[in-house]
Amino acid sequence: MPKKKWQVFYLGKSKDPTLTSAFHAYLREINIRQVRVYCVLAFTLVPLFSLLDYFTVSDHFWTFFRIRLVCTMLLLFLFLLSFTRPGKRHIDIIGGMAPLLIGGIISLMIRFLGGYESSYYAGLNLVMLGVAMLYAWKVKITAAICFIIYGLYIVPIVLYDKIEYPGILVNNNAFLLSTIVVALTSAYFLLHMRYQEFESRYKMEESRRALEISNQKLKELGEKKGQFFADISHELRTPLAVIRGEAEVTLRGKDKPIYEYKKVLSYVITLVEQLNKLVGDLLFLARSESGNIQIEMQAVSLGKIVHEAYREGETLAAKKKIAVLFKSSQASQLIVQGDSQRLKQLFLIIIDNAINYSEPGGAVNITLDQDGNEGRIVVSDNGVGIPEESLPHVFERFYRAEKSKGMSHGGAGLGLAIAKWIVEAHDGNISLRSRVGSGTTVMITLPAEGVKVSADSPG
Repeated sequence: MPKKKWQVFYLGKSKDPTLTSAFHAYLREINIRQVRVYCVLAFTLVPLFSLLDYFTVSDHFWTFFRIRLVCTMLLLFLFLLSFTRPGKRHIDIIGGMAPLLIGGIISLMIRFLGGYESSYYAGLNLVMLGVAMLYAWKVKITAAICFIIYGLYIVPIVLYDKIEYPGILVNNNAFLLSTIVVALTSAYFLLHMRYQEFESRYKMEESRRALEISNQKLKELGEKKGQFFADISHELRTPLAVIRGEAEVTLRGKDKPIYEYKKVLSYVITLVEQLNKLVGDLLFLARSESGNIQIEMQAVSLGKIVHEAYREGETLAAKKKIAVLFKSSQASQLIVQGDSQRLKQLFLIIIDNAINYSEPGGAVNITLDQDGNEGRIVVSDNGVGIPEESLPHVFERFYRAEKSKGMSHGGAGLGLAIAKWIVEAHDGNISLRSRVGSGTTVMITLPAEGVKVSADSPG
């Protein structure tokens, strides 16, 4: 039999400690009920067998009756004890005391009746079979109880009896030992069946819980997608409506100076760029899900790419009167294996976010340094920040952190999801920490191939 099966049957360590622990608890609940059943049967049958005493050993009837009465009272006490908190906690001890108590009084009666010749040994068979059939115990505990009961019978015989008829002793021992074998076999297979039943129910319950969690996630995903498409519709309709409105007003109006037309066209171009970026982000996510985005890996200068993204970010920052500072090593340039276009897209997303969520007069700091065999890029701002409850979700595709605080900044909430995809495609890591009112810091690490000395390194 496989090692795992034996471990389970003897309740040792298994490969699934959670299942083993749950099975232990299950057996405890069974034993609480079964010990009570055993006690009820015992304190019912023990005095009832006084009828046997009356017809077979009438000379000892009253002596045996008093012994049975004391045993019945003790069994009743164990039964009541099983309903208490300490009794439930130590139910195996109570369960073991009951058969040992009965086995003890039967062995005592056997001594009164001349020892090994007494037919009362048959009562020990019933006691042991009851333990095996009713209790949900480890096989070794059942074996211990059975052999203790057998010892209560055989030890006094060996020590005190003069064996005149060995055939009787052999006969009695044959039945007792056979009963122990049957009891242990029964206990083994009953435990096996209980485990299989429990394992099936346990796995079914796990599957049910997993299905519930999956259904809940699907429901939440559906809600997020619904909200996402509502947001996208809004993001698309708003600039289109503004473009149409500006165009209609301009066409209907009287002739205006050239600078007025240029002003309207400049605004329209800005809105078109906003729409183009949104559509590009949507296409990127769609292609990333289908696996159609090709990452062209080659040795590239990380410092150069970050510097290019910084220079483009400066233009946007200047319009909002936000200072952008870039600091990197003057002596070297980190080399990474990556797609320069995607990496530049990654840094632009992070830098644009920092600028967009900063107030006029604020500052964005970009640093590039080396941490062991990795290049580390940190972009921090002193802007509006992100609520703490939103931080675990900021990289989700259908989540917009600003919704929770009613922020009015633009964007469809796709940037960080794209950034995370690009970082992971380059075997890197991205993390974010933020506090409302204190700003946000994003850290990106990428595996570096080495350092290329360059006199014109940016920074």
